[in-house]
Amino acid sequence: MAVVTLPSRPRVVPVLTVDPGAIRRTGGQLLAASTQVDDLGTFVAGTARIGDWHGPASVAYHDAIVPTGRRADAMSLALRGVAQRVATHADEMTDLRDRRVDLVDRRDHLQQQIAHLETRATGEVTPEELADLQDDCRRVQGEVDAFESDLTAWSTAITTEEGAMNDAFTRVLDLAAVDRLYGGVADPADAALDTKPPAGASPQAVNAWWDGLTTAQQQAIIAAAPGAIGNLDGIPAGARDDANTVALDRDLADWRNADAQGVMTDDERQWLANAEAAQDARDEIEGRVDPVTGLPIESQIYLYDPSAFDGDGAIAVSAGNVDTADNVAVLTPGFGTDGESAPYQADRAATVYESSRFLDPTASNATLFWIGYDAPDNLPWTGEGWDGAGVATEGAAEDGGARLADLVDGLRASRDGDDAHLTAIGHSYGSTTTGHAAHDHGLDVDDLVFVGSPGVGGDTDSAADTGVDPDHVWAGANSRDPVTYLANHGWFHGETLGGAGLGDDPAEDDFGAHRFQAEDVSRPDLPDFDQHSLYFDHDTESLHNLSEIINGNYDGVLTADPNHDPWYAGVHDPELDREPTTQVTR
Repeated sequence: MAVVTLPSRPRVVPVLTVDPGAIRRTGGQLLAASTQVDDLGTFVAGTARIGDWHGPASVAYHDAIVPTGRRADAMSLALRGVAQRVATHADEMTDLRDRRVDLVDRRDHLQQQIAHLETRATGEVTPEELADLQDDCRRVQGEVDAFESDLTAWSTAITTEEGAMNDAFTRVLDLAAVDRLYGGVADPADAALDTKPPAGASPQAVNAWWDGLTTAQQQAIIAAAPGAIGNLDGIPAGARDDANTVALDRDLADWRNADAQGVMTDDERQWLANAEAAQDARDEIEGRVDPVTGLPIESQIYLYDPSAFDGDGAIAVSAGNVDTADNVAVLTPGFGTDGESAPYQADRAATVYESSRFLDPTASNATLFWIGYDAPDNLPWTGEGWDGAGVATEGAAEDGGARLADLVDGLRASRDGDDAHLTAIGHSYGSTTTGHAAHDHGLDVDDLVFVGSPGVGGDTDSAADTGVDPDHVWAGANSRDPVTYLANHGWFHGETLGGAGLGDDPAEDDFGAHRFQAEDVSRPDLPDFDQHSLYFDHDTESLHNLSEIINGNYDGVLTADPNHDPWYAGVHDPELDREPTTQVTR
């Protein structure tokens, strides 16, 4: 056996049990609590004060509530500071967890090298081989020393981080400490909100204002006044998500408590249902897995207003990062959509995301479902109102088109010139809404897609009328989908008898869009309303083609011949007799 100095064995890497996601959720709950307490401070300083009440009792009352307001403001700042430190802790522990994985891999590799050196040292070696062996031992020992130094630094970092977290909590354990540190301290959100552009300002102006704030000011606004930016076009999606998450957590805590106490109003019960739907939508997306990375899909709450549209609610949640994705798709749903349908729309958004990533793993994607207009959803015989009758008219689509155009302008502005390939997809009555957004407001998208359309709006007679390059206007129509039969066809164009349908059929030859295959292998011989809901299902022609358009891979789109409706005959759909195919999308 050769006489050599073998490298020392590297230490075992200690186990690190940590759940950064749970830490981050705790930080979110603390931030929501900060917002609730801040609301108390605002109440004391505002509506709790009775301006037209005078006399000794008034003076006594107002003097008595001042300390409550001061303590509430101080507690809000204290909770906010701890919440932000918890969020930092989640990031730090994520990094430490990843560093441990690297250390374990390095140790395993060192163990293999040392075992190999031991085997070499047990045999007969020449003097030259012995010199080489000793050099290799010194080299590996150097790697072991570097590993030991990094392992010590990693262990020290854990101890330091745990100490910082302990300090963050212990410094505000009682009211006296909170008052000493934060009593009378101005909230940085106040000065920042004073400079906020007025209502109606352009998304570009809003984005410039936001970018001009310090990180501390931005974080203060998110904690103190999430509603001020959560739904504001021009604010980046990440900041909107942070603000809307705070608002959602606060609302869930408030309304669930009201429900438990038996003091919930009917309006609050509906708002709670919408808030829980938003939470379920986020969970639906984050419970799915990216087909390329194998990691949970990231989600962002882009719009959250549970009381919007007389309680129907406004919710938009993305699958993927809207701020950074190469390809962004906005899905606008139609009839029957309200806040409580958010989980269903989240399933569609996640499915489109999965398919788009599967078909082009080299690009990053984000798919945003948008319940941001008052879609017709109630029917009179359900006892919920008459707005479902609006599906026969374009009023809701016209209003929704303006809102959709604002959303797209805000999305463009918030990316600071980093343009995404942006696709607007309107389904059912949502295609009418999307058509109005394009025709009436110049929708700033790269591709415009109508699926299952009952018509694209009364003033849009052709793809060219949308304002989008006709080469980038698309239509998907299942030949057994009866909703597509409602659109105007041929020479009629809805002008006779005051108009029929909701505008022209985008899948017809006269319209001039590119029709793509959208048949389903489950289709029956006769029209069936179930076919209307299959456009976003995995392994379908429709989803394959939508994903190729979203990715800008136009050569991969399976095109279909358009409908044809001459004046002397009825509508002819060439897709009626074609055999549908299965297209793998996952």
